[in-house]
Amino acid sequence: MRALLTFLTVVSFFFMSVPAQAADKKESSGAEFVKLDPLILPIIDTNGVQQIVSLVVAIEVSGVNNAEKVKTMSPKLTDAYIQDMYGVLNEQVALKGGVIQVSVIKERLMHVTEDIMGEDIVSDVLLQVVQQRPI
Repeated sequence: MRALLTFLTVVSFFFMSVPAQAADKKESSGAEFVKLDPLILPIIDTNGVQQIVSLVVAIEVSGVNNAEKVKTMSPKLTDAYIQDMYGVLNEQVALKGGVIQVSVIKERLMHVTEDIMGEDIVSDVLLQVVQQRPI
């Protein structure tokens, strides 16, 4: 019984340390994530507001200087995201059967981000939360 307890303890410590090691590797690569304020968008059709969509976006950059540039431009990015997503969601381009197609949203956000920041500053756009709520 004692051997089993020791084995389980060692295994649990191993699995607990794996994410920390992965995080250290990510930090050593110089990647930083700039989290933007949540975006809240209505989906409107001829009958009015049908759904509310909430998005939480984080932008992956390499280097502290690039992270500061993104933080400085975050109001402009947020504005551009709202304009683009409002049109895409209301035209039902990013919806399939009433469900948001995350890949379409992510692709659009990356395109908008590159237009504003340039292609060499941003590595990726991450969607941390995508939530739909019918009204």
